[in-house]
Amino acid sequence: MASFSAELEQVIARLEPTARRQRQSALLRPLNKSLIVFSAIGLVVMLIPPWNSGLTDYAIVGGSLLLNFLVAALDRAGNVRLASLLFSLTVNIGIVLLVVSNHSSIESFPTSILFSSQLALSIMLAGMLLGTAYAFLFAAVNVVTVFGLFFRYYNTVGAAAPAGPLTATISVSLPLGSFLVLVVVITWLYQRALAAADAQLEVARKRIIRDELIRRDLAVARELQLRLFPPPPITNSALQIATRSEPARETSGDFYDFIELGDGQLGIVVADVTGKSVAAALMMALARVAIRSEARRHTAPADVLRAANETICRDHTARQMITAFYGLLDTDTLTIRFANAGHPYPILRRGDYLHEIELGGMPLGGRSDTQYNEHFLQLEPGDQLFLLSDGLIEERNVGREMFGYARLGPAILSTDPADPEMALEMLWQTVASFRGEAEQSDDITLMVLQVAPRIDLQGKSGA
Repeated sequence: MASFSAELEQVIARLEPTARRQRQSALLRPLNKSLIVFSAIGLVVMLIPPWNSGLTDYAIVGGSLLLNFLVAALDRAGNVRLASLLFSLTVNIGIVLLVVSNHSSIESFPTSILFSSQLALSIMLAGMLLGTAYAFLFAAVNVVTVFGLFFRYYNTVGAAAPAGPLTATISVSLPLGSFLVLVVVITWLYQRALAAADAQLEVARKRIIRDELIRRDLAVARELQLRLFPPPPITNSALQIATRSEPARETSGDFYDFIELGDGQLGIVVADVTGKSVAAALMMALARVAIRSEARRHTAPADVLRAANETICRDHTARQMITAFYGLLDTDTLTIRFANAGHPYPILRRGDYLHEIELGGMPLGGRSDTQYNEHFLQLEPGDQLFLLSDGLIEERNVGREMFGYARLGPAILSTDPADPEMALEMLWQTVASFRGEAEQSDDITLMVLQVAPRIDLQGKSGA
């Protein structure tokens, strides 16, 4: 878990600077383009009478335009922080120069005051692009600059009120300074709200990345688990086996297995761990190893399940029980002896007749002293033996109706009686059609053992 958290933090650490630069660039780029357009329009307008301006105004606007192109180049090169700082300084200095250029006469002084109020724009941009600290710094410098410019104007141009240059400067600078400070406060509130939104976004991003890492690991686990499902063995022309297992989630608690024991003896396992997903998959691996090990030590299926149950009960990490069918199939004589540990009963299809072979037992992992019984079955030509997990029987549709045994019998009888692959597919499609739009609620495993229609007891097809 600690390793997973460390991996998650490393991924976030790699992504965060990129995400921050992208957000900053997404705000800077349209602002800079807009200023380029407005500056270009301003230069054109300044050439048209009666708005002709002096060389100073042309220099201010033209210089600003060149700096905006430099900002665009820095942004494209990935230097977004430097581009944002240069952009904010360009806007601020450009406005200050326009204020200075209109301080030369009483007639242009109202325009100077108007431009002074536009310093709020540069403060706001600094706060949005660079942070609240820059907004406070820009505000402090601008308030001092405006106060000095107004004091110089009232002291030199001679337009001061009777109370003197200082009083006149304060009377003009105070409302303007208060406005700039108010803009800083608004910017700070905006940044605080943005920080809160970023924190929520960070939580969501971590959750998404964590889920993605989990999905990746589960996909690997699923791939590894699929390797535990062996293909149906090729025995002889008298017998065919078809299998299919579908998990409800990424990993499965269901499993089946074929254990080659020599001399035509084949161990067959179909089992189901209670629960789903990772915990069930881990328990499935434990149960598989236990049954495989005991199948090579014991001949009788009842002894195999008894010994596997003792092994699982001794493992104190096991918290779940396993229903299991274990059969020992003689592929030459087509006889099968089997024991059952709480698993759904096997269903024998013989012509138009279905026989549910009732043989119960305590699930593995329940009690260590559990004993199991056996059943002997002689398979005949044309027989089909259906082995399944309870996920198929308990599948539900959107109306929460269960598929159940009442539907299972007719569904089996409607399948192909001679082709196990086709029979399996037809039964699977019947269940899927019943489920409809509802999600698969449990792992489903199905195995069909098919005896050839005409055989001799040596396992060869008859004439």
